Amino acid sequence: MFTFTGDKTEPLFFVDNRPVYTQFKKDPALRIHPFRDTSKYLDSDEFREEFTLSKVEATALKRALQTDTVPEGALKSKFYTVRKSLNEKLFTTIDLRGTDKTIDWRFSKDVKAWPGTSIYVGSSNSGKTYAAVSRIEESLRRPKKRKHVYVSPELETDTTLKKILNTKRWTRWFQGIDVSDKSFEESERGSPDEWWKTDIEPILKSQPPGTSITLDDAPDCLVHKHLQKFLIKYLRTGRHRRVGITSLQHNVRGGRWTSQSFSSVKTIVLFPRAGGKGKQVDWLYETLGVGRRRARDLVELFAEHGRVMVIHQWSPSVIFGPKYAVWV
Repeated sequence: MFTFTGDKTEPLFFVDNRPVYTQFKKDPALRIHPFRDTSKYLDSDEFREEFTLSKVEATALKRALQTDTVPEGALKSKFYTVRKSLNEKLFTTIDLRGTDKTIDWRFSKDVKAWPGTSIYVGSSNSGKTYAAVSRIEESLRRPKKRKHVYVSPELETDTTLKKILNTKRWTRWFQGIDVSDKSFEESERGSPDEWWKTDIEPILKSQPPGTSITLDDAPDCLVHKHLQKFLIKYLRTGRHRRVGITSLQHNVRGGRWTSQSFSSVKTIVLFPRAGGKGKQVDWLYETLGVGRRRARDLVELFAEHGRVMVIHQWSPSVIFGPKYAVWV
């Protein structure tokens, strides 16, 4: 269940600046009360479509649910189905649609704690870099800051990175590594291997505990094979070093880059509004075991109500976006 009452674990995300935690034992006293008006939901097309109801049936069920009166006849079984579903949602969903509140995913306030592993998957212009950089910026605006290293062949050309790169007070906490062809030429190294071993690898390996390393479009650069090995290694061992790793990639089925990432990564960020919904549905079905119909409904929901769909793979499995969160 979701709750505002936490133990020593890190919150999964924040709602209206309040940390949200998860626990397996259902405790009605600790659950988060609904943010949406239940009466409006029972009047909506969404309610009728979810439970395949006519307007007359929906009106009758609304009255029965509000008075806790079991209807006779054909609606009796649907009454129990709907009531069970609504009671379950009180523990397993956070629905902020129609409100001014949002769900925010943040780095831990403990700047020395392991930042975790994540992979952002989306086509060009889907918002991968913007989403990743926005999360980094939020952590840099805090009094206590975490170290970030950002590796990209577009470090000097991507406008999304300009604010961070041009903010002098963040220079100590944000280090960019340019892996473009131009940067290689200016290095005057004899080969990409020498460039990696002399200029890039030492920086990545020397980062202090708590550092978050982001690889943006790494498959497109001259040292992509080295970065791939580094990614795979740190997905397995980064937690022991307390160094996090994030990879930004183009495809859900992106060969070895994504297959290795998906098998080890803690959090996956998808962008259903940018296309590729069919592959995302397949992935939810094949990897998380979500039924195909429910997977389609979730992808459509997150596409309609926000740009991102964040999947927390480690137990408990939770999917969330700016306006909705659900246990799966």
